[in-house]
Amino acid sequence: MKSVLNRLLEYKNDSIFKEELEKIKCRKLKLDITDIVPPELLDSLIKEELNIMFVENDYYYAIYNKSNSKFVAGKYESAEKELIISEIQYSLVNLYKPGDYYLSVYFPRKQYMILEQINIWVIMSVIFLIMLLINFAYVIYTLFRQKKLSEVKNDFISNLTHEFKTPIATSSLAAEMLLRPEIENKPKTIKKYANVILDENHRLQDQVEQLLQVAALEAGNLHYRAQNVDIHQLIKNVFKNFEMRIKENNIQMEVKLEAKDHFIIGDKEHLQNVFSNLVDNAIKYTLVNPKINILTRNINGGIMIRVEDNGIGIRKEHQKYIFKKLYRVPTGNIHEARGFGIGLYYVKAVVDHHHGRIALNSQPGAGSAFNIYLPFKN
Repeated sequence: MKSVLNRLLEYKNDSIFKEELEKIKCRKLKLDITDIVPPELLDSLIKEELNIMFVENDYYYAIYNKSNSKFVAGKYESAEKELIISEIQYSLVNLYKPGDYYLSVYFPRKQYMILEQINIWVIMSVIFLIMLLINFAYVIYTLFRQKKLSEVKNDFISNLTHEFKTPIATSSLAAEMLLRPEIENKPKTIKKYANVILDENHRLQDQVEQLLQVAALEAGNLHYRAQNVDIHQLIKNVFKNFEMRIKENNIQMEVKLEAKDHFIIGDKEHLQNVFSNLVDNAIKYTLVNPKINILTRNINGGIMIRVEDNGIGIRKEHQKYIFKKLYRVPTGNIHEARGFGIGLYYVKAVVDHHHGRIALNSQPGAGSAFNIYLPFKN
């Protein structure tokens, strides 16, 4: 209200207003308080001031004479007593003398208004605090995610180095043996080391090809060539490719091709890579009395291929992540079972492209079974 009084003082000292007062003096013997403080002006100034405080109609105000409790201007009907005892009162002695006139303001819901203002600040503070906590949680999440990505990257580089280093070292050693003079007249030994170099070269080539395929998949440049594909023939091809490893590891291999309809429209090369990845994993993670079963049968307008082993299995908490890029299941002390963490990611991408499904059933210590469903119409 002090700002209202200050503006009334400015108005009183205004030259134009003074001229108006001189004209009124010519008609009246004595000026009234309402001449000095026009009710219309007072009303507009108070409304303007209270609107800034978001108070519209819930208030009373008045100019009254304190000596005789006579009200002369304002909005005071039915609130005279409250205005007389109101704590918000200002003397108008600087505007009109004698100084018996006061400007009084009364708010019926004063406590509620104060609480309402406090509630607004409390709500704003709570919202700000929630936003702060959300931002803090996001920063923590980002930090942990970056840390996880860094660990995955380091693990990938470590495995990549190992996978490339092993065939290169083996080939180098075989080449050094071929250069020794004492084996120049030993054709069988020369052939043996030449086969070692060739096998390791094929191994290295397969690893590079796998990386290139995933890179092409990420870039959206992995090309599929649709043709009529014999699933049974692809499985036979895979079995033939792994025949030497199966014999070396004394693996009991059982193939049951029971599907009567085993032709689908798809990409021959990528589908064969899918089955090769699954068989390769089965060999790597089956250590004692290894057994691998491959089964096909027709279901729901398509063909189901099951690749099952009796290996170390996969714990339940890891199963939902195994098809994610660069994810590798912890294998404890199995140091030879290395990889890039992209094989099953590639398998899932190829199966999805053929509008198929892949599912895993596995128990730790009891082996794993991958079930692939490929529809005839895709």
